[in-house]
Order: sequence, then structure tokens, then C-alpha cells
Amino acid sequence: MKSYLKLIRPYGMLFLGFTPVFGAIANNELSFSRLAVLFIIGLLTHIFGFVQNDYYDVEIDGKSKYVSSRPLTAGYISKKTAFFIFTSSFIISLILALVFLFSFVSFLFLLFSFLCMGFYNKYSKRLFGMEYILSIGVFTLGIFGALTVSNSISSLAIIVSALGFMQWLFSVGISANLKDVEFDSKLGIRTTPTVFGVHASDKKLFIPLSFGLYAFTIKFIHIIIAALPFLLGYTSIFIYDLPIPGICFIIISIILFYLTFKILSIPIKERDKMLIYAGLQEGLALLLIPVALMSFLTEKISLLATFLLILLFIFWPIFWFRFLFGKRMIPLE
Repeated sequence: MKSYLKLIRPYGMLFLGFTPVFGAIANNELSFSRLAVLFIIGLLTHIFGFVQNDYYDVEIDGKSKYVSSRPLTAGYISKKTAFFIFTSSFIISLILALVFLFSFVSFLFLLFSFLCMGFYNKYSKRLFGMEYILSIGVFTLGIFGALTVSNSISSLAIIVSALGFMQWLFSVGISANLKDVEFDSKLGIRTTPTVFGVHASDKKLFIPLSFGLYAFTIKFIHIIIAALPFLLGYTSIFIYDLPIPGICFIIISIILFYLTFKILSIPIKERDKMLIYAGLQEGLALLLIPVALMSFLTEKISLLATFLLILLFIFWPIFWFRFLFGKRMIPLE
């Protein structure tokens, strides 16, 4: 059972799970049943993306000392089973969208989202800059959620979906590719860091200034987009006259810049710490969305539900990391 759980990575499910949900809420969807269906589709999209990625990369992963213990690579789960899992996730998602949320335009966007993720999974080790394709797929998934409400998409829904784009652009193009630079360079795999000239030598990671500026620029744009709901008046930095959303947003933003610096400065021999910083960065970046939407969610739904949602985002990954990896609390891959 743990092998299957490690394959689908439940600790990271909430991001894609809530991507179409937030897109729909930002487009004024308040029906719990419809949001629940969108959440299930988001979870299935997560399963599709990660299992298919392992399926296509199984031979390359088998050559890496870092990921050779993955369930599919190690042989705990067969490729046939993995194929069945991600194909079923795709088909069930389409059926749910057709039965409960169908509109022609939204259905096309869902299909396009799956197409982008599948294209990334197939060619991420062959073509440069594929994290942009994956990020477009995540953006499209948020727009799909908005389109299940109306063909008229609010600016807030576009902003929320753009946050998904920026988070995955950083998490994959910067964090994930940076930790694998040593392995990718040996195999001649062209990722964003290697194209910028990042390389490992004598257990040290050499990062050109240009790549550092690129990474901080992406993170800066990410935070600016996250601040747009405040700046454009869609949400408030206050709740009940208390600046809780504003203060939380500032604190998270500062920590995200700090974690970006740590990810870029950690020696390759301390790869475990890089993974911890990357994981913290992803978790806090996800929190930016409910924090930026805190007053909006409180007004549209309730303060209690918003508070519980934030707690869920915090404790869900902690629970799964502890359950799957024990005291180590993070997969060293």
C-alpha cells in the first residue's frame, strides 16, 4: 500500500486538487457539490501527472542514485499497473466533467490541460523549457474550473490560475531541476539550469549570476501576482478590521525570498537540505492563495471554513510525509 501511496504522492495532492476549485470560487461558484466534483478532478489530475511522469522516466530514473528507489523504478509496481492508474485517472476526470460540469468550452480546457501535462511528462527529459508547458497545463486547469461556472471569466480567476502557473514554473524549472543538475549534466539532459550554465564539480554547485537573477525574477513576479487581489481591490488586507491577511502575506513573501536564496546557495553535497527548502517553498507558495483570498473566502463562505482550509494546507503534507517517510519527513529524491 505504501508503494502505491508513494507513487501517487498524496502529500502534494492539494495543489492541483484545489486549482480548479479556486478558479471556480474566484468566478463566484459557491455550490459545495460542484466544488467537490472539481476537487476530485483536481486530485485525479495530480495522480495522472505524477504517475505518468514516473512511467515515462522509469529508465532514466533507474540510472540515478537519488530516484532509483521509486516504486515504479524499483519494481514494486509494474509499468502496466502504472499505465492503468494514470489512464483511469484521465478517463474518470473526463466522465465527471461530462456528467456533472459539462460545457463545451470548459471540457476543451480540461482536455488541453491534460494534453500539456502529458506532453511535459513525455518530453521533459528531451526538450528544454518544458516546465513552461507544464505550467500552462496548471493555468488551464484553473481556467477550466472558472469556465464550469460561466464562459465569462473574472480577472480574479485569471490571477488565481496565473499563481498556479508561476508556482509550477519555479518548483519544476528552478527547484526540481536544480537538485538534479549533477545527474542531468552527466546524461546530457538540457534543463533550464544546465542551459544557464549551472553545473556541479567536486561536490560543489556552480550557479551563474544570470540563473540566480532568473530564479529571483520568477519568484518576484509570483509574489506580485499573488498581491494583485489586494492591489486591485478584489480582496482586503483586513478581516474584521484586523490586518491578518496583509501581515500573513508579507511574512510568507519574505520567507519565500529567503528560501529561494537558500535553494540557490546550498552545496550539492547537502542535497537533502535543498529538498527541505524546496518543500517548504512549495508549501508556503501554496498558502499564498488562501491568504490572498482570505477576506474573499470569509465573505463568500465563512471565516471558520477559511481557517480550516489554511490548517488543511499546513497539516495535510506534514501528516503524509510523516506517515510515508517517518522521522525523515521528506522523500530524498
